[in-house]
Amino acid sequence: MKSTWGVALAAILLSMPPAVHAQIAWDTPRLIGPESPRGLSVLWLRSEVPEGRTDGVMATWALPGTDGRVILRGGAGLDDDDRVSAFGGIDLRTPLARHTEEQPLDLEWYAGIGAGGGAGSEQYMLLTLPMGVSAGRAWTSGSVWLAPYVALGVALDLGIGEDAPDDELTASPAADLGIDFALDARRRFIIRVATSLGDRQALALGLNLGG
Repeated sequence: MKSTWGVALAAILLSMPPAVHAQIAWDTPRLIGPESPRGLSVLWLRSEVPEGRTDGVMATWALPGTDGRVILRGGAGLDDDDRVSAFGGIDLRTPLARHTEEQPLDLEWYAGIGAGGGAGSEQYMLLTLPMGVSAGRAWTSGSVWLAPYVALGVALDLGIGEDAPDDELTASPAADLGIDFALDARRRFIIRVATSLGDRQALALGLNLGG
């Protein structure tokens, strides 16, 4: 387990960009529900940034040997002015409760740390620490599998650098809706759709491979 944590820490350090502009919030959408698949996910991403929209790609990977509780994510995007933004982070998740006859939902706690950034005239890095709870439930009908979920929490943001707009830690609410679904019983390919609401708007659509 120590070696796994070492790999995770090294990966997050390598994924953090040095100087940033038009920063993508690395943690949106969360893509974390109680039944969200493990393995590798590759997704298209549209994220709202201070200067407008950024379209890009992102990937998430649940580290082997962690029972799906440690997930790396990273990616890059391009805004309307052809400025490149990069981001990376690490997610931690653990089950809180499973559904029962009295309580119909599965509950899971999540947290993480990561950064987003890019290249431009203003140079700073946006460090974000999200935390919260997700709730959902999976259903199966024949070969179809559905796992909708909602995630509610808070994100702590800190701009680091001379050009950072704020030099204090700020908190903003975070709300996400998502669904993972597969059309074959073996779930070799799982379609993933998620959106973040409010001030941290983002949309992700993609596939999980063998999760």
